[in-house]
Amino acid sequence: MVTVLHSLGALAAWCGLFYKVRALRKDPRDPALLALCAVFALSGMSFFVSLPPVWVQVDRITGVPNMAAVLAQCCVLSLVFGQQVVLTYWARPPEEARRVARWQLGACAAAVAALITLFCLLTPTDQRVKDFTLYYVHDPYYVAYLSLYIAVYLVGEANVCRVCRRYAKVAGRTWLRRGLRVTAAGAFICLGYGAVRAGNVLGTVFHFDLRAWEDVAWLCGDVGSALTLVGWTLPGWGPRVAAVGNWLRAYHRHRRLYPLWAALHGAVPTIALTPPRGALADRLAFGQLEFRLYRRVIEIRDGQLALRAFAGPEDEERAGREGRAAGLSGEALRAHVEAVRTRTALERRSQGRAAAAARAEEDAGHAARTDLAAETAWLVRVATAFAALPRAPRQPADAGVPAERV
Repeated sequence: MVTVLHSLGALAAWCGLFYKVRALRKDPRDPALLALCAVFALSGMSFFVSLPPVWVQVDRITGVPNMAAVLAQCCVLSLVFGQQVVLTYWARPPEEARRVARWQLGACAAAVAALITLFCLLTPTDQRVKDFTLYYVHDPYYVAYLSLYIAVYLVGEANVCRVCRRYAKVAGRTWLRRGLRVTAAGAFICLGYGAVRAGNVLGTVFHFDLRAWEDVAWLCGDVGSALTLVGWTLPGWGPRVAAVGNWLRAYHRHRRLYPLWAALHGAVPTIALTPPRGALADRLAFGQLEFRLYRRVIEIRDGQLALRAFAGPEDEERAGREGRAAGLSGEALRAHVEAVRTRTALERRSQGRAAAAARAEEDAGHAARTDLAAETAWLVRVATAFAALPRAPRQPADAGVPAERV
């Protein structure tokens, strides 16, 4: 499991680095962006070096057992400080941020130097790819080594969680808020890794063993780190993914409305702003979807309004009874009633006879909705119910576009 998690983490980090380097080329003097690129690079390196095959090769090349462990953990310490630098430049004026960042980088250098010194004092002789943390936990130098590493890690991730949650409450851009929240969530999960490692140290003093929690520690560390990396980049690519989702939703709704629109257009061709192109061409219409969807909603309502003289209250009552008998209720029942009323109006118009008690113009058979999204969602329901009804009698040959069953 650890190998899989490390591999996915490395992949996420390298992808994030590639994405951010593209932005860095446009603004190479942005210190926050430069620090963020360093965070991604260090994260990818820490995951990569921790992979068992790479760990063995690093030890073989350097001739020092477990050298990969200190390399990976130095990368983690550095990226924790790098995250603080990013937040500093985001939160403070440039001059103050540069001054604080210098102190942070100095503390980072000192922490890394201390970590390497303690590792050298440890002088490990056995290569421990899978259980390095637990194997040396009773060595006093390693206790100091791990204590320093975990203290910096916990304080850094806790600060990332705290600051990102606070900034998310005041961020003006939607995707920036979401990115900060994802980053905060990732940092919070990372605290689980730090807590287990702290328990490894405390266990030597209070005589308890957290070996059973080793998989939990790695899961928290790797998943939390991956979420943090996603959160840092989410404000950039999130809107693009959302745009694709919006396009797919608009296309789906545009298609779902076709049967109802085609039937209404067949009866009232004047509702169409542009000449219809047939069912296949409509299915292949990929451009200007927002405009097309808006027009389709308007044209459906125009068609229903034009047919108001051919539907009456008795049609609604009959449709309501049939729907309740079929087990429908709520929005599904109301959509069924409107679909039946529309189908009845189309049938009566084709036969040239009006309803016994036509609806008034101000009550065209649907509740007023204040926004296009709500109106579209409702008409999709109606169109779905309409398509499920028995096929209406054939319209005259010059009636327009044939209805399509979906």
